[in-house]
Amino acid sequence: MGDIDTKDLLVAHQITLLEFIPAAHPNILRHVVRLIREKPGALSLLKTSALAVGIAFARRVTDEEIGEEIAKLMAELVENSAICEELKSQLAQATSRDSSVIRSRIYSIASEHARISTDSSSIHWLYKEILSSVLNESDLLAQLDALDTFVDVALSGKENAKALSDQGIVSAIYNLMEKSRESPDAGEFYTYGTRFLCYMARSYPQVIKSFPDFVRRLLVETRMFDQLGIVARLNVFDHFASLCYSLEAKSMMEEIFKGTQDLENTLGAAGAATTMGTMEMKCRTLQAITLIFENSTPTQAASWYEKLGGKALTHVSVSNVKKPFPDAKNAIYDFWHQLFAYPEIVNEFVNFKDFVEWALDDKSESEPEYEIRKRSLIRRIIDLSASSSDLIKIDADLVGKLHNYLKPATAPAPRVEEMAL
Repeated sequence: MGDIDTKDLLVAHQITLLEFIPAAHPNILRHVVRLIREKPGALSLLKTSALAVGIAFARRVTDEEIGEEIAKLMAELVENSAICEELKSQLAQATSRDSSVIRSRIYSIASEHARISTDSSSIHWLYKEILSSVLNESDLLAQLDALDTFVDVALSGKENAKALSDQGIVSAIYNLMEKSRESPDAGEFYTYGTRFLCYMARSYPQVIKSFPDFVRRLLVETRMFDQLGIVARLNVFDHFASLCYSLEAKSMMEEIFKGTQDLENTLGAAGAATTMGTMEMKCRTLQAITLIFENSTPTQAASWYEKLGGKALTHVSVSNVKKPFPDAKNAIYDFWHQLFAYPEIVNEFVNFKDFVEWALDDKSESEPEYEIRKRSLIRRIIDLSASSSDLIKIDADLVGKLHNYLKPATAPAPRVEEMAL
């Protein structure tokens, strides 16, 4: 099949494919779908002269074993109205409570489409169907599953996230969150809704200004982390980090909370949380904080690091990287790798005695994995000391010692008695 001309396969052999697709074994059909997607011009033909084949594939999108692969194909065909009508027809028939799985598989086309396109106009009708499931309070699992689809769309990029906002989907979900917040048995939806809004903010920070009360509540919850259960505590820091992910989002947060101590106190609580609780809780919190520093300016990053704890956080991380706990060491190295993109923060580390002693100690890391990561950090310090000498106040002698640390170890000269052997 791989050697057959695309038009010959999809048009000349159309009748054969139409007989094969409905009853084909999932494993065989999966291989066929992948081959067709890779063939030049195939997608165009499936929307025109081989449209019947495209519709035949659409009728198997709800198949348990092959549905995921076909959803990827459908994501590239939904610009065609006939394909959309077939999908709408399947949704119209899937009305019973037991049909939620079928609907979910069709909803996954929205996730797949968002991965390959920033133009969602062809699936606005599908967004409405997904939203109807989110707003249907009679089936919580179907609600959360549909909401997960919107999470995927939101994370796919600014344009797709903006489309969700422009169509009123975000507002509708927020209104239901407010309603569920007052209901003791609907806390799960509020948690998932919080995750959705925070992931929306990663791609489209404007939602922060749209729902300031939500943002304030999240900051209060973050500051009260020590009163939360394990899962709720892990969630709240993940949510807070996602909310503050982009440079624009951090700037908006600074503007909203200007003149108050709310943001500073929340960051302080996040820094403190890296030292409290089980090892997993401390590592997960540090991973969340690391996310905050992925997008920033040097000045902003230095300011936020200071609010997180500054010198105290530096002291804690240096102390913990010396301990033989792999999860903690990995989290700290990830954290430092992100921080060391900003000269002002590097300046704080190179002027911290314990860090310098650890950096110059050739026995501080016995595992090759960690030695490689340590050397990577040292190279970054050296590079920044050259490119940002106005921001990093580092002694020339220390730079020389760091250079020497990176030199390959010289093997000792063989002794006479060894040569005699």
